[in-house]
Amino acid sequence: MNTLHSTLLPPGTSLNGACEIKIDLIFFEQRGTPVGSVGKAAGIEVEAKEEADGDLHVMPGVLKRPEDNHRDSECSRASTGSKSGNMAGEDPKKAMEGNYGNGVAYMNGHSETNGSYVNGLPAGSTGSQVSVAPGIGERMGQLPPEIEHITFGYLPLSKLITRLVQETFNGLNEVVNEMSDLQVSPSAQSSPPNNLDPHINGNGIVHNSQANVQKKLRLLNFAQDRRAQFIKILVLSQWSRQADAISKVIDLKVWLDGQKRIYDEASVWMGELKRVLGPLKMPNPDLKTALEALSLGKASWLPDLGYIPPKLLSSQEILKALRNINTLLSIRLNLHEKIPPSFRDFSIESGRAIFRVPDEFEVELSIADEDPQSQLYFIDFRFTFSPAPTEIPGGRIRDEIEGRTNDALKREGLSGCYEFLHDLVLTHKLSILRSQAYEMARGLWSQHLKVEAVHRSLVVQYWLNRPGGKNWVEVGIRRRRVQRLSQYSANQDSPHIALRWFRSGKEITNVRFNLELGELSLQKILKQVIAMHTNSIFEQVATKLRDGLVYSNKILMLRHVTSVSEPLDATLFVQLTTSKAVKMVQEPVTGRFALQPSSLLHSQKEKELNSLADPASEISARLASLRAIVSSEEVETRAQSDGWEGLKSLNPGQETRGRLFPRDTLSIRFFRRKDWSRSWVLAFTTSLMRDSWWIVELGERKAEVELGGQPGNPTSRVGPNFKVAYRIPMTGFKSLVMDPSYSTLAQVERSAVGMISQYIDTHQLKARKIPSKLMLTSVNSPQPRSAVLHLRLTHNRGPTMLQPQTPMSLPWANEIVTVTFQGIDPATNSAIHTVAARLQTPIPNISSLTSKIDYSIAFHPTSGEFSFRIFTPVGESTIPLLLQRLSNIEHLIQFFAIIKYHDLSCSAVSLTHLEFVYASNPSILKATIYFSLDLPTRIFLDTANPHLRIQDSLTSLLRSPNGLHIVIKVLKATLPLLRTFSAMETAHASDRLNILSRSAVWYQVRYENAKGRIDLRLRQRRDGLMWFVKDLGVAEGGNSSEKVGQRMKNNKKGVGGNWQWMGDEVVASTVDVEDLMRRIDEVYETGKEEKDEAIRNAPTGKKRKAEDEVVVLE
Repeated sequence: MNTLHSTLLPPGTSLNGACEIKIDLIFFEQRGTPVGSVGKAAGIEVEAKEEADGDLHVMPGVLKRPEDNHRDSECSRASTGSKSGNMAGEDPKKAMEGNYGNGVAYMNGHSETNGSYVNGLPAGSTGSQVSVAPGIGERMGQLPPEIEHITFGYLPLSKLITRLVQETFNGLNEVVNEMSDLQVSPSAQSSPPNNLDPHINGNGIVHNSQANVQKKLRLLNFAQDRRAQFIKILVLSQWSRQADAISKVIDLKVWLDGQKRIYDEASVWMGELKRVLGPLKMPNPDLKTALEALSLGKASWLPDLGYIPPKLLSSQEILKALRNINTLLSIRLNLHEKIPPSFRDFSIESGRAIFRVPDEFEVELSIADEDPQSQLYFIDFRFTFSPAPTEIPGGRIRDEIEGRTNDALKREGLSGCYEFLHDLVLTHKLSILRSQAYEMARGLWSQHLKVEAVHRSLVVQYWLNRPGGKNWVEVGIRRRRVQRLSQYSANQDSPHIALRWFRSGKEITNVRFNLELGELSLQKILKQVIAMHTNSIFEQVATKLRDGLVYSNKILMLRHVTSVSEPLDATLFVQLTTSKAVKMVQEPVTGRFALQPSSLLHSQKEKELNSLADPASEISARLASLRAIVSSEEVETRAQSDGWEGLKSLNPGQETRGRLFPRDTLSIRFFRRKDWSRSWVLAFTTSLMRDSWWIVELGERKAEVELGGQPGNPTSRVGPNFKVAYRIPMTGFKSLVMDPSYSTLAQVERSAVGMISQYIDTHQLKARKIPSKLMLTSVNSPQPRSAVLHLRLTHNRGPTMLQPQTPMSLPWANEIVTVTFQGIDPATNSAIHTVAARLQTPIPNISSLTSKIDYSIAFHPTSGEFSFRIFTPVGESTIPLLLQRLSNIEHLIQFFAIIKYHDLSCSAVSLTHLEFVYASNPSILKATIYFSLDLPTRIFLDTANPHLRIQDSLTSLLRSPNGLHIVIKVLKATLPLLRTFSAMETAHASDRLNILSRSAVWYQVRYENAKGRIDLRLRQRRDGLMWFVKDLGVAEGGNSSEKVGQRMKNNKKGVGGNWQWMGDEVVASTVDVEDLMRRIDEVYETGKEEKDEAIRNAPTGKKRKAEDEVVVLE
């Protein structure tokens, strides 16, 4: 120890201090810090020139002692002497007393060197004197690699010093604070000064109180402790100068420890190998004994005890002995033995009792003594399940079973025998199942089955790659209470193989499995579990689907086929629409779901189904979505083929969907007929509750700002405003599930058009403040029930009567008017409405007129009820057209009454025009009156009609009050005159005859050649209409009025009646005016002839009068 410490201490350091330093060094080494390399790690390099300066570096805050200065000077002189001695070739021994190449001029505690070599060289020699043997340089490259250099765990010395200084500073603060807390008592200063006491301060006060003593001790203890720590740091700083050498020593030490560990491990491995190979060593055969036994039948070295061999038994003796044994066994088992319940099935034959345990084993036992208290002995044992050997061959296993069975029979009797053999069979069954499980995991079930053996239990996890919770089964031994017979009071546990099923991490306890322990098959057991799992999933899915009316009311088929043994036989048949269905199965190995038949849509849904973490609760939603997609696609395909337009751009938001449609809606498709208004669309929605058709009203398009966009920017889009939506009522099978047939779509279209029209009509009536009400048709009606619009038209809202007090006026209809939707016109796709009302008083002889009225209106001859049809585009109101038609009917009835009043006949009647005959001799003359509201009332005449010249005047009269009455009177009164005018124009085709129609009752006839003018006016005179004819005069050169008048007076009576002069006018009736105009025309013809004769006889030089000169008649 003294030598050891001398190598660690610098000169002048006491041994006690060295012991403390050694302890701290060991502490640093235990923490993995090579102390000798601390200086190197801190970057401290001590050179000879630093030591030559004669001043060693000391720690900050540590005062140098006088002996330290003395030692430093000696070290400096020794170093200087060593250098000078080596350079001058002095004695090597003196040189070794100076500075060595290791960096420190200290010896190993003594004055002599480590032998005769210094640093691996002979004493007194230098590095230049060393000669290298031949071939050594070549062998240097063949040396083994250098040992590993250890650098882990090195700490810089500066960090250690910093921590020590910080700790010292903190400790000093704590000491000062503790000293300040100690209070000096005043009684310590009351003692008189004593000159003999050496502890007296300059004031003569003695500070020998307990507090002062504690303060001093506390400060001294702290200073002494800190000094010891700094001494250790000083020692470490000296050690740091030899960091290179210490680092190499550490590397060598670590390498040697590693080699030693390798040798130790090799020896341990060899010993273990010897121990393991011991039982495997085959002993050398005893050839000598074998040869002797085989040749002589005996071995000389075996002793011969001289036993007499027993006498062989005969067959009768053997049979008798077996019968005796059978009797003894029967008596013993029935009277003396307590047979366990599991051993109740036994039989006695051939001198042994055979106990049978179903699906487990058979054991044969017998007796060796007649004493009932003697034990039974094992004879034979067989397994009664498969796969297992029926017979156990002789050998170690059989001997082990026999020995342990006999031991159990000896200790516990038949109960112990059963428990041992039963436990053996259970263990063997579990091992068979375990081997089957591993074989399955290596075969078809690879990567989908995980097998773990936990103690005596077998854990098999299936469907490894399915998302969600884990599914596994545990096959193990379970003990349960079994019911015993009454003579056995104590119940005991009967272990048996049981199965625990965990589905999604939760144990399922309310199921039973048929393990078939008589024929072990883990694959069958696992298929049962998977079949139950599949059944459970499909059952939950079917239950959730039956929450909707579509499947709960059995409108669509939903059938779940279960299976307890084969998972593929468990299926879920779901009818999606009236024409399509899907069958879902689950693959037992992978647990993946499959939809049949295969299609692209089914493949996409399969991917969704196989990604569900909880398929039992989520598959129903996916199947409902699949049904919605298939149903919508069928309807869309059939609708587009029927001419409907699919509106895929309409995509209402979630808020709009929740406001307009039920919240369980899964899919929405929008359609529209091309002839419909842009404000109305059809919507088809699907859900588990029902398939529904809706009419949806769209408002003005508004901007919907997308995320990140503003109105007006490219990121904003314009979308429709969904106002309201109403479900279209459907009856029968179509009320819940839509059959995508053309007849169904036609019915939907018909109902939708009717609802849209009635919706618009009710709003139109509300805006016009007309009372209205929608009422359903009678239940007993042969037609499907539909809504009928009833509106009340009061007198001020209905069509205006033309003069109700006149004899021609008719009583108008009742105030209640019904509007019934009748369907769609296939030609124009317009809505057909039937308007029905009732006249207060039926029109007589209306039946003769109904055959002439067009198909859009009909009158009942006796009840006074009339109806007409209105055709309006879908989306437009029928109310304006209804009011127009009612007004047209009013005009029709009034015109018809006027015509009947004048005893005229109608040739054609409709709600827009009326054609009547007002003359039939000599030719039929007709007039047509058009009275639609969109155009003014007008009269139309044929081109051959003589009244054609006054058609415009007649139209003006027709538009006045009592216009048709006046027009008919005018037609009758002017017919003879206008016929005469037509004849005159025909006769004077080559002459210049002009007939001017000032109005329907005022005409002028101008004779251009005769220079005469006749004015005719129809006026009321007394009780009839009379024509007033006046000669307006004759121009110069024409016939005088006296001659014309004289000729007219000579013929006072015309052909059609009389006429007479009233002053300067001739008055004639409407019939006689025709003869009057013929006479006037003859007069002017005669005057024309005379004039022509006078012109021929006149001198040629005389100037003719202007042809256009007017001749005034008196």
